[in-house]
Amino acid sequence: MSDLQLLSPDDIKKVQHAIERCTKNLQLKAILLDECKLSDKIRLFLNELSEVVNNENISIEMFSKGENLQLESELTTELKPVIALMDENGKYTGIGYHGVPTGHELKPFMFAIFNIAGPGQIVDEDICKRAGALKPMKLQIGISPTCVMCPELVQSCQHVALINGNITAEMVDLVHFSELRKKFNIMSIPALIINDEEVVFGGKNIEELVELLEKY
Repeated sequence: MSDLQLLSPDDIKKVQHAIERCTKNLQLKAILLDECKLSDKIRLFLNELSEVVNNENISIEMFSKGENLQLESELTTELKPVIALMDENGKYTGIGYHGVPTGHELKPFMFAIFNIAGPGQIVDEDICKRAGALKPMKLQIGISPTCVMCPELVQSCQHVALINGNITAEMVDLVHFSELRKKFNIMSIPALIINDEEVVFGGKNIEELVELLEKY
């Protein structure tokens, strides 16, 4: 491994515990930029992850922008770099990371993998039904890696996206995407950007999120 470690020994145990329960195929595909610090960090993270993943169902691939145009056309985001989570059929799940899912963001990242390729979390039947009935939506969750409130909203948005295939949920590290922060005048986090139009602030569990999105 590199001298710079993004995953601590405790992180590695959590990763291995979640991934060893995955029985379906899942692909992590990254589109990276040249001469980009965030891309370098994502590359390091995925390289570390590949060394601790001991599950033939999980695959990790990295591409430079323009190298895999078919993949880029399948994704619904213009922001790069990105880590895209693909399901067992190689289809984009709607879950993307414009940042490195370490620290507080490791938990929702692992739950996303668990929900796609493993048994998945149990969600109330009524909440599932309501989430499945939501209109198509683009959700971007503006976060900071040090924010303790951000992971809950990220996880809620990701779960709704997995329930409803017409919804995408992408985590955006605003430290690296200052143009998005300026565009929406984001002064606090977590910040939920809905359909590139409206911003809602604060953490939300899945029930609170579904109730909010039903208004759109």
